[in-house]
Amino acid sequence: MRATAPGYTHDRDRLARRRLLQILAASAIGSALPVRLAAADRAPAPGTMDYCTTPPRFDQPLHVPGRGGLQGHLRAGSDVLALEAVTRASAPGLAVAARVAGREYIDPTLVVTRGTALKIALRNALSEPTILHWHGLTIDTANDGNGEALASPGSTFDYAFTMRNRAGLYWYHPHPHGATAGQAYRGLFGLLVVEDDEELALRKALEIAPGETEIPLVLHDRRSGAPDRYTPSPGDLMHGWYGDESLVNFTARPYLDVAQTRYRFRVLNASNARIYRLGLRNDRGDALPFLLIGTDGGLLEAPRTASELFISPAERVDLLVDFSPIAVGGFALLESRAFDPMHGELASTTRDPEGAATRHEHDHSNHGAAEGTSAPTSASDGAPFALLQFNVRKRGSTALPPLPTRLSAPTPLASSTGDARPLRLGFAKGRWWINDHVYDVQATPIVVAKDAVETWLIRNYHTSMPHAMHLHGFQFRVLERETSPDPLAPLVVDARGRFVTDLGWKDTVLVWPGESVRILIDFRHPFAGEQVYLFHCHNLEHEDGGMMLRVKVG
Repeated sequence: MRATAPGYTHDRDRLARRRLLQILAASAIGSALPVRLAAADRAPAPGTMDYCTTPPRFDQPLHVPGRGGLQGHLRAGSDVLALEAVTRASAPGLAVAARVAGREYIDPTLVVTRGTALKIALRNALSEPTILHWHGLTIDTANDGNGEALASPGSTFDYAFTMRNRAGLYWYHPHPHGATAGQAYRGLFGLLVVEDDEELALRKALEIAPGETEIPLVLHDRRSGAPDRYTPSPGDLMHGWYGDESLVNFTARPYLDVAQTRYRFRVLNASNARIYRLGLRNDRGDALPFLLIGTDGGLLEAPRTASELFISPAERVDLLVDFSPIAVGGFALLESRAFDPMHGELASTTRDPEGAATRHEHDHSNHGAAEGTSAPTSASDGAPFALLQFNVRKRGSTALPPLPTRLSAPTPLASSTGDARPLRLGFAKGRWWINDHVYDVQATPIVVAKDAVETWLIRNYHTSMPHAMHLHGFQFRVLERETSPDPLAPLVVDARGRFVTDLGWKDTVLVWPGESVRILIDFRHPFAGEQVYLFHCHNLEHEDGGMMLRVKVG
């Protein structure tokens, strides 16, 4: 039995209310999706992402990255790769541009073979400083792009590092402190695909090919009235920036024509703050199960069947979906299902003499917004909506290639060299905190000994909201979840309280209010001298507000 951590005791009345909200929300989905869904071409377009009252119309073909243009595949090798941060006349307003062998690229998908020595030159053609962070990579401080060194307007920042990571879907995005959220929202990010022998063997075994039956799905929401403007209110800064329109690969209302066969979808949540409860539903309104084969840091050892999962900002999931049970002419929906976002439990707080956050009960009629802020908008987390429609247009082969029972070789976990390091997430004095600290470029509140292997215990106050916690420079493993909110119980897959997305290598982990998450990090690295990394919330408004600490590794 998992014990409740001191200071994180559940309020049973609060959880009962959450369960009721979840049931009501689930009922809303059920009423929105009748026994057989209406055909897409007969459904009127919705005014917002909420499709409980009006079924959505998917009338734009999904953008599938090719050999150039938007998200085009660009193989990076030993030659210097010139990238440029630029302003675009069209929404979302910013982009990473490249020109290679006569082809133009916008936010290119960089493809790199493990072991490649990379040289990248980033020219800043913006009117403000910027830098690119290589999210999820094992990398030294000088090349991490953590924002403590920036490319000023008109200057160039040079990177030089070796790709040490195993195969997986990583990404790059801006990281100038205080301006990350606005630059990312306006489009300054892209995918990074690392390949190795295991990855190539899996593609061969499954007979899948990038751009055909292997397709990235980048999830990103925007505000439709001004998609290239980022002007956050105090409430946005507190809860995060949420859009009223959902994009997949920068496409609104997207559909993808598929055959009755198996597809691989590599999903990135590139939203500033939105959490998605992803699931699939066929045209009879039934849940369509899928296989999870990878997480942030690459392939799992073996595939896991799932019917839904949460993906928070910056997380990635690697999915296999079999459309063969759906008749030609039918369809399936990728959706974000209803859930309690747990924003409504924020309370005004003060600091007690020992620095702990103290809750003050208040009227919940304004959704429990923290004092001095507005409540989340109607487009905030938790509302159900459809993301993408798959139209089954072609017959598939009579038999699919057999799925390998082992996807990747197991990686032994090192033993922790000491007690768990406690990390507390909370809110006080109008700011989000980690261990009662906010970001200070001169301070290193977390100091790790050279070659240490540490266990971190991340605790989120029950008066808080969900936080997607990201560590630069290292992948980690989730060992255990404790005192998770009761509505999440159906997603637990083992005796350690973990979810299916916890079973692989991670660089970002979602921690719910009242929850404690234990992670194991191997800090051994090949870089000379001390290295400084960052640990922060990947709700980008929280990050820009200072919910971030420097981590010195000796």
